Amino acid sequence: MREIEVAVAADARLDGAEALIEAVCAAEGLRLTLKGTLKAYPGCVHWHYKLGKEAGTLEITLWAAKRRIWFKVNAGRHGGWIEGMIERLKMKIEVILI
Repeated sequence: MREIEVAVAADARLDGAEALIEAVCAAEGLRLTLKGTLKAYPGCVHWHYKLGKEAGTLEITLWAAKRRIWFKVNAGRHGGWIEGMIERLKMKIEVILI
């Protein structure tokens, strides 16, 4: 498993971060397959995204209470498209939040 942190400025407003993440994912053609929360991170928003019929699942978590956003790639859910997608999404999100 690998986690990739998104840079969040200390003064960044996160009240629109959930909609921002969903918008940049939609703009990249990702399909939402799960949206929920994680017991380990109370109050977080956690998504699973897929790209068409490609293998792999991209996980994204927003934990506003701790000012964290990160991508997670599990070994059993990796696909060839995920690394490049993380780079693009990370840049788009960081441009607004830093």
